[in-house]
Amino acid sequence: MKDLTSSSKNCVDPIPDSRYPVLETFTGPQPRLPQFWKCTCVLHPFSPLQSNSTTADKESPFFEICTATVYYAEGLGLNALLVGASGRRWWYRITPTQTEVSTDGIRYTPINVGWRIPTTNWFGNESSRAKCSGTSYLNWMKAQKVDWWKIPVGNSSPAPATWMWFDHKTNFPVRLMFGQGPVARPGLGDVNQLALFQMFSFTYFSTFEKLSSNPLNTPLVPPVVEGFSFGNPDNYELFTWNTNFGMTVFMTPVNEAFNPLPTRVLYNWRDNSQYSVSSDRSQSTLMKYTYNPTNPFTAQQALLTGPTPTGMTPPPNSGAGFLINYVGDRITNAIGFGNFPFPQQPPNWVQIPAVQGKIHATIVRNPALCPGNTATVVGVFFPPSGNNYPDSTYLWTWYSPFDRTGRRSRPITFMQSQSGVGLGTSLALADYFDYEEFTTPIPACNFAVPPVDFTVQAKPNPSTPDNPNPSYPWLDTGVRLNPSRVATIKYKDGLWTANPNINNGHLYNSAGNPTFISAKPGYALPGANEGALVGKIGDTVFLIGLGANTPPGLVGKLELCINDDLKGIYGAGLTDNIGQVNVQISVSSPRKEKLEPVIESGTEPTLENEPVSE
Repeated sequence: MKDLTSSSKNCVDPIPDSRYPVLETFTGPQPRLPQFWKCTCVLHPFSPLQSNSTTADKESPFFEICTATVYYAEGLGLNALLVGASGRRWWYRITPTQTEVSTDGIRYTPINVGWRIPTTNWFGNESSRAKCSGTSYLNWMKAQKVDWWKIPVGNSSPAPATWMWFDHKTNFPVRLMFGQGPVARPGLGDVNQLALFQMFSFTYFSTFEKLSSNPLNTPLVPPVVEGFSFGNPDNYELFTWNTNFGMTVFMTPVNEAFNPLPTRVLYNWRDNSQYSVSSDRSQSTLMKYTYNPTNPFTAQQALLTGPTPTGMTPPPNSGAGFLINYVGDRITNAIGFGNFPFPQQPPNWVQIPAVQGKIHATIVRNPALCPGNTATVVGVFFPPSGNNYPDSTYLWTWYSPFDRTGRRSRPITFMQSQSGVGLGTSLALADYFDYEEFTTPIPACNFAVPPVDFTVQAKPNPSTPDNPNPSYPWLDTGVRLNPSRVATIKYKDGLWTANPNINNGHLYNSAGNPTFISAKPGYALPGANEGALVGKIGDTVFLIGLGANTPPGLVGKLELCINDDLKGIYGAGLTDNIGQVNVQISVSSPRKEKLEPVIESGTEPTLENEPVSE
């Protein structure tokens, strides 16, 4: 363990760049599999059975973790025997004309599951769009170097990705991840996707062997995955994270446009008696776009803060999430609070009853999957996804126990099924490399929260069933204030107007109309300048203009709005408004000094997007 006390003064990141994982440049052809082969593998489902699961779903293997033996002959067929955690077995035969299933290996029934025999190029119809991001080990266990291939799925933009990892030496598959599950229904695949494997979100191959002749007439043997056991025969406990640690990761987006992101994670969680400020419970995930050179930023940080102990008034920035973009060392954008509602999870997050964390399997010293180590395969319930998964999806994570209890374990991989492009950070997979526990808390400066950007529309979208906006016409920032918190709101840029028929049609900044117009009764803040930015906490409405602190002692959510006729008492109300302004909000403890609202209504930007100096 490392003592960080010596580095706290200079705020050195305890994880140096030299410890980030590296992708080596790949040069070579697409992998082609042998004419004849057989394999054994471990299959992880997208979800448990759902409330809308059909009888066919319940009779299928697609909702439980399975092992499988698969035989293949090019152009002739694919045979597979799946064994589920429930003990049930399924035999599949895919021929050029049909797919059949059996539950006893003797009597087969034709079924429509949307499969066809794969070719020796697993990229199929997307072969022309397949890309290799590079070559690296999968994780810290360094079982084998693999080439990281991806193909887009479907015609949406951006498209989700199917990721495939092939052994760099043999070109045999090592792992598959399907970023999008079956579209029509969980039990019906897509003929353009890889038969059988597409029905599961995550597949690991424990063996893959080239054969000299057609194996399809050979009886399928039950899969034997070395060291694999269903369930938890060694009675490991679910892991609990260390309260001060750092690690490096390859984060892989489900968005096909992106390559893996070298990442470092810092995690700090002090107990109730030690907690006083938000950095006492914080997680910083710094993702570098090293292998995504066309991206508009060079790094992105997900900064998550944990909840306050029960009975304590929450300090500034606690229980919140922030997503911060960088170009070099410069912050170019930061969102948070209501725009990024993902707070830090506690060290025992996998043990929270609602997620129903469970060890579904263990693997002991498998040379391809966990050489020299034990892996526990943990499934956790994650949020629903679309019509196919209305109740939950699976998050799969592998951990290697440090001791016989399993309570203290090291992460291997973390995979969210059906994570969705454009949801959160669109990250579906994490593969872990360096890991270090610290004897002292990580310095607070590594968890500093910058001012957060918000856009306030002059004409906000009204609330509809499809796009509910319960705070309309106010913008709910997600910032919650109490006597220990004060927010500072500052105008950044942008222009708007509450009435395009005045000021010669010119837009103005958040100070409001350049020629002061006293707002009438019924406006957001009567008596203040029309078109100025105003805020509200509870029933208290206050002027912000170009900048202000929230009044001290208020409790409630911070909302923002243009000062206008909110209900259309005097005419068009908000419906003829144009433009938007961008502001930055920071939250801190109350101070004696007070930033008075700037209301220089006669001052306008010289350019449409130039901010006014205060």
